[in-house]
Amino acid sequence: MAATATKPLTPAPQPATPLERLHAERASLARELDGLNAGVARLRETANAEAAVRAELDELGRIETGAMLKWATEGCHGEAPRSDQQTRIRLAQKLNAAQAAAAAAKGAGADIHQKIAALNDRLRSISAQIEQAIFDKMETEHGHVITQYRANCEQGSKLAAQIHGLASFYGDAGRTLISRGDQDAGTMYLQRASALTNIKLPNPGVNRHEIEAAASNWGRRAAALRSGK
Repeated sequence: MAATATKPLTPAPQPATPLERLHAERASLARELDGLNAGVARLRETANAEAAVRAELDELGRIETGAMLKWATEGCHGEAPRSDQQTRIRLAQKLNAAQAAAAAAKGAGADIHQKIAALNDRLRSISAQIEQAIFDKMETEHGHVITQYRANCEQGSKLAAQIHGLASFYGDAGRTLISRGDQDAGTMYLQRASALTNIKLPNPGVNRHEIEAAASNWGRRAAALRSGK
């Protein structure tokens, strides 16, 4: 029987840009930090177990003291109440185990807290690098906008020259015709030149509202880059 061909595994996509790599590293560190914080919570439960056992011992002591006080105040009839030695032995063993676990948890907790501090330092460093990468990304995009604006201005200048060129041609032709004695034809050209000269072209300037809207767009862009989404 012929062997069945296996389909090659598709490699996982790798971050393509420095900003994507930083976001991937930050996400990895955040997951590691979540795991360490969960470990701290579990260690805290272990440390609290000692206090719970001590509370049981205290409660047993209060019960035994109450029984002894009742026996004494009622005339000490019969045998004095006995201490619950089996429970005390069990609680003492439980306390020893809890104390040993608490000591181990304390040592492990100190190590984990050091790791958490190191991770937080790394996360702060990455956050600063992300901000710098955002500056670089946005200013690159801003540069593309400037390039587009300059190209449009250059194109607009060429178009404006063509617009004004026709009026200039009409004016020159009209004056030439008048100089040659053709008053009617020259006047017609000059009138058309005057009409074209009065055409109002749009001003490329921007108003405050447009600037504020553009600022909001840049703000949303920065937030998207910062979140990595």
